[in-house]
Amino acid sequence: MNVLMLLRSELRRSAAVLAGIAAVLALSLSISIATGMTDRMLRHASAQAADRFDLLIGAKASPSSLLLGAVFLRDEPLPLVPLSVMKDLDERHGVKWAAPVAFGDRAGDSPIVGTTTSLVTFGGTVRPAEGRLFKAPFEAVVGASAPYRIGDEIVPMHGRTPGAGHAHDHGRLKVVGRMPESGTPWDRAVMIPIEAVWATHSMTVHDELERAHGYDHEEEDGTEHEYAHEEGHGRLLGVFSEHDFETLPGVSAVVVKPASFADAYRLRQQQSQRTLSGPDRTSVNLMGVFSGEVLVSLHSLLGGASEAVTITARLTLLTALAATLIMGVLLGELRRPALEQLRVLGAPQRYIMSLVWCIVMTVVAAGTAGGLVLGFIGAEAAAHLLAAETGVAMSPAMGSPELLAAAATLLAGSFCALIPAWLAGRRPIR
Repeated sequence: MNVLMLLRSELRRSAAVLAGIAAVLALSLSISIATGMTDRMLRHASAQAADRFDLLIGAKASPSSLLLGAVFLRDEPLPLVPLSVMKDLDERHGVKWAAPVAFGDRAGDSPIVGTTTSLVTFGGTVRPAEGRLFKAPFEAVVGASAPYRIGDEIVPMHGRTPGAGHAHDHGRLKVVGRMPESGTPWDRAVMIPIEAVWATHSMTVHDELERAHGYDHEEEDGTEHEYAHEEGHGRLLGVFSEHDFETLPGVSAVVVKPASFADAYRLRQQQSQRTLSGPDRTSVNLMGVFSGEVLVSLHSLLGGASEAVTITARLTLLTALAATLIMGVLLGELRRPALEQLRVLGAPQRYIMSLVWCIVMTVVAAGTAGGLVLGFIGAEAAAHLLAAETGVAMSPAMGSPELLAAAATLLAGSFCALIPAWLAGRRPIR
């Protein structure tokens, strides 16, 4: 007798029940699959986003806040670092380039970042995809995903929360360039000279910039005014005197590109031991952090939560396999008259056992395949949601952990199927 013919008949007869059990198994497995893929995807994408930010210098506080604020452009309360830190970095050996960053304003949903061209181009390694770099105080370069075109005028909004704050009408910005896509939160950013950030919040600095560059928003003649900017260390505009470094507003952080690993550790140690005097004469202790080290710490915290979700998902999967086992036993009881009739017609015990085992394994195989598909769909949905929230490009990939989980499910299911198959085959004929 053909087992496959009877198998097809039983699958049609009990399609609703078997499909329901397979769906439960698929949903249980998909949680584990999606969790693992999302965790791995998040680790890889965040590491890629922070890859170019080797060393961060900020006021001593939370390293995680410094990383999230300076690299991922999250709204973090970063204490100001006195501008005089730039003088020291310019004179330090082993610094390829150093660039300050200053936050505080937004343009719609895009954060406005005050910095220098050294950071915009990452030391000259990246060139604008369109237009050019900023060359005048109130010019802007936007990221690849920012909703602005070259020539657009931007009115900064105070504060980093979209829809809140007041407009800085005296600090209007003109878009002159667009950077290529990087897959990081900086794709959304509006990057401007750091002096423009200070000028937006201080009319005194604003007037100094206009006098120094002949730049007037009300009567702009369209000519380009060159920066007094030197490539290599992200030096500030040459409008400010040495005294200005002690009196101008500070910066949120400084991004440093060391020349070597040894220089990186030496610079971190030196900067972490420094104390500077701010414009209000208060002492500010500095700290230097490696983006990679802070990410490892954050990943370990997230890993605990991910592990808890994974354990829960595996327990759910075990419950689903147990339900599959019980379904096989009940199905054997419900189909007992038909199975006994087959025995009477001469079917051996191994035939009955093979039939029941194949029915249960069909459910397990369908649930496993469905779990892989649903897990990938779930991870893809998580990637889109996380990318929209963080600005970090993410792409899930099916890897060996997911395939091993599917194989383990099939193996466990095959053992579970043996129990109802053995019971059905050993049942005496009434």
